[in-house]
Amino acid sequence: MRKYVSVFLLATLCSTSCSQKPVELTDTDVLASNDFENTDGWLAESPGLATLNRDQAHSGKYSTMAAPGNDYSLGYSNILSKLSPDWPGALTVSAWVLVPNDQAAAKLVTEVKSGATNSVGLLWEGLDLAKVVKSYNKWQYVEQTITLPEAAKPTSRLLVYLWRADSKQPVYLDDLKISRAR
Repeated sequence: MRKYVSVFLLATLCSTSCSQKPVELTDTDVLASNDFENTDGWLAESPGLATLNRDQAHSGKYSTMAAPGNDYSLGYSNILSKLSPDWPGALTVSAWVLVPNDQAAAKLVTEVKSGATNSVGLLWEGLDLAKVVKSYNKWQYVEQTITLPEAAKPTSRLLVYLWRADSKQPVYLDDLKISRAR
């Protein structure tokens, strides 16, 4: 009994005095992220808001989705110079996705356009979730690293979103991050 009391006292003492250093939460490699609890600046125009939902969430209360009738989820859209003052060269796009079954074939898309939204496409990469998920109806982490094209400039636009493709089922996206590639 004395041994258990000693262990308890040591654990209590350590939990109050050993954790005096603040935990560093800053990740300088993350350039943009969203858990969809706040959608300001994340393509939240009228059609996009319909993809915000409470049915499924990896963290918090909300996620976004692509489903029949909503081909595109909420996503990121910004010019590259606003994403990072230093040219990143390559980016890693990561997220948590929930794919309900093998009929759900959505893609996590990263696009770079020459300028405004309707401008010339310089890059289009679609991570095929049907090929990378390991099991269905469970949140899974996915990521894709892309190299920015040589033709991209600081005024080029980066877009990241979930595209339904030909998915017959809703596919959910949460905790999206855009980071410098390591």
